Amino acid sequence: MLTRRLFLSSAAAAGMSVAPLSQAMGQQANQTISRIAFGSCAKQWEPQPIWNTIARREPDLFLSLGDAIYGDWHGDEVFTATEESLRADWEQLAAIPEFAAFREQFKILATWDNHDFGKHDGGAEFELKEQSKKLFLDFLGEPQNTERRNRPGIYDAMIYGPEGRRVQIILLDCRTFKSPYTSDQRSVEEKAALNIRGQYLPSTDTNATLLGATQWQWLEEQLQEPAELRLIASGTQIVADEKAMEEWGNFPAERRKLFDLIGKTGAEGVILLSGNVHFSEVSRTDEGPYPLTDFTSSGLTHSTPAYAELKNSRRVAGPFTGFNFGEINIRWEDTEGTIVELTCLDSEGSVQFEHIVQLSALKVT
Repeated sequence: MLTRRLFLSSAAAAGMSVAPLSQAMGQQANQTISRIAFGSCAKQWEPQPIWNTIARREPDLFLSLGDAIYGDWHGDEVFTATEESLRADWEQLAAIPEFAAFREQFKILATWDNHDFGKHDGGAEFELKEQSKKLFLDFLGEPQNTERRNRPGIYDAMIYGPEGRRVQIILLDCRTFKSPYTSDQRSVEEKAALNIRGQYLPSTDTNATLLGATQWQWLEEQLQEPAELRLIASGTQIVADEKAMEEWGNFPAERRKLFDLIGKTGAEGVILLSGNVHFSEVSRTDEGPYPLTDFTSSGLTHSTPAYAELKNSRRVAGPFTGFNFGEINIRWEDTEGTIVELTCLDSEGSVQFEHIVQLSALKVT
């Protein structure tokens, strides 16, 4: 099992040492990984026995893709978070026994979505984004002088494994730089007829952004790093773009830019991961330089079956609307070439659906 990168526990917050990020990063090159679990959306006031189930799967990594806490909503009305309330919410998560045990045993990497960012559907306008970033990275045990600490946003990337089995993890920040959404003012009846939730419309503002210029430049550089498999993680869905919920479809120019950038950089082996929607599905598009698959897993403590009934013409597996987590199983030595299995598991560890991706099909031609 990989040397773990610890989340900062409440004990560590009181002065105990945390395993430095540099120590974990220095060991990556020699560590072949074959099983990555991921998930999103967990209410810190709810029981979280699903961590025990994930632990039994013995993943090499766990990717937390947003809403690890709900810092702007505690089950009633959306409220304005404060630095103190966000700190208390992270402490509440740290105190959950199943989560505390899991993070002591397994490496966890994370990005955020709106609720652990701290503002409902929020973005660049959030006044507490720097304070929220500090709390988030403190909780992750991020050392003080890393690039991630010293630049705006929380985006990050790392590569695991030797040549021929390199897995690149790219964690996007879809909050810090996000422009405001364009509100959908159509009637309830019009939205229902289209089978959409109808919160937002695709932005036509040529200056609107999701990632921001600096993160886009960084991403272009990352996509030129050598790797056989690349997992690009986003808090919101990238391929599915028809529900009018929070998704990359609200910024169609940014969505198109991502697909074009994959081709421009010659980045092969890309699979997209996402969360947010409170159910699990796999979506696929031919809009990129090769077929692009987006595996969504959400949520760990709650679900919203009605969201799964909304429009998604790109769905190729699922949906599953129970509590769930996702797995990426990499069969490096398959006789037909490397196979990537995308598997949705429920809170008991039972497989709900599976989608197979042939790594050799993810090549720029």
